[in-house]
Amino acid sequence: MKAKNIGQVFNYLVLIVVAGILGILSRKYGTILPDFLARYAGDTLWAFALYFVIALFSLKRSFSYKFLWTCILSVLDELSQLYHAPWIDAIRSTTIGALILGNTFVWTDLLCYLAGAALAVVVDYTFVKTRI
Repeated sequence: MKAKNIGQVFNYLVLIVVAGILGILSRKYGTILPDFLARYAGDTLWAFALYFVIALFSLKRSFSYKFLWTCILSVLDELSQLYHAPWIDAIRSTTIGALILGNTFVWTDLLCYLAGAALAVVVDYTFVKTRI
């Protein structure tokens, strides 16, 4: 792996971890945050982190490719919350399952995912500078 790619991977991993921590903190300490942040930060940061997970596996792909796949997977995840079978609800009842899959369909989450993916593209382009 080239040195540039190693730096890129490191940056992506840091961004995923930071977004995850901030997202969890926004849920845990939502009562002390402004209502807007408490309500929407977690979902926005979820899509932000998802973008960089996708970026890890597509280092040489375009920003639009990563953005599109982030949006597709986010919408699919949100729509999956309309499906309630015992096996998937059992996964959702775990902490990690709830963090990844969510529990309840909320249409505003789709807007958060779009905002998180767009913010990730800006960060990727501005600070990480991957290939177009």
